[in-house]
Amino acid sequence: MRSIRGFALLQVFHNRSSLRAAALSFLLSLMLFAAVQPAHALDAISVRSDAPAIDLTGVLEFQRSDTDRIQVSTAPGTDGIVRRIEVRAREGGQNWIVFALTNNTDDQLDRLIVVPHYRIVSSGLLWPDLGLSRVASITPSTGDRPERQENATADVFRITLDPGAVITFVAELRTDKIPQLYLWEPEAYKDKVNSFTLYQGIVIGISGLLALVLTILFVVKGSIMFPAAAALAWAVLVYIGVDFGFWGKVFDMSAGAERVWRASGEAMLAATLLVFLFAYLNLSRWHVRYSHITMGWLL
Repeated sequence: MRSIRGFALLQVFHNRSSLRAAALSFLLSLMLFAAVQPAHALDAISVRSDAPAIDLTGVLEFQRSDTDRIQVSTAPGTDGIVRRIEVRAREGGQNWIVFALTNNTDDQLDRLIVVPHYRIVSSGLLWPDLGLSRVASITPSTGDRPERQENATADVFRITLDPGAVITFVAELRTDKIPQLYLWEPEAYKDKVNSFTLYQGIVIGISGLLALVLTILFVVKGSIMFPAAAALAWAVLVYIGVDFGFWGKVFDMSAGAERVWRASGEAMLAATLLVFLFAYLNLSRWHVRYSHITMGWLL
């Protein structure tokens, strides 16, 4: 009887050992299968001739390298083959974005890759993004390197897509993120810039005229309301002038100086807005603590 029980225990132990060995072999097979899988291929965005602008921000693949070189997998070509390319940074950057474009039309297409230096959306509150050049260079998988176009407020590169071509672009970044990336048809982008130039000129003219009128009223009348309103108007004029790139054209400022002006304009706008609200609502009559809070905020 004891020998039978011992044999049964040995049989159970042997079965459990076999199950563990089988499970371990299965896991090792899965790991080996995953290791030999091909690299993830990009999905090429089709560029249509009737599309004036395409937002590519949501399809960008952000990558980071440990050195000034990076190897990426291209989008599948017309033959379905995924290739590997190596790109070397021109400015020693380690942040990259990768995207792919395809031209399924029968015509050659010229497009502009536009990355703005600054957008107020998602720019941050405590440590705001004050704007600077984002893209150092762009390298295509095939063809000539895109040409950088002169622009004071955005990084603009001109590319050419041949009929049926599938091209992967690797962009070297100067920062770890970009606010936006659009693909524009050249004439549509030119019309957009011209329309915004007219709009910006009108806004700056109205702001300057309003600031001048309020300053004259402050000189004529000694009420605290008018100097607060005049200071707010001048702060708004300074801020929108920086945001529209107007002061950079007038004073020929560098990118670093423009960032200082932007930070100063935002600080002036916040301070003068608080003073205007304090004077307009006459908070000093409500409670003396409001005056202390206002002075503490300004300091």
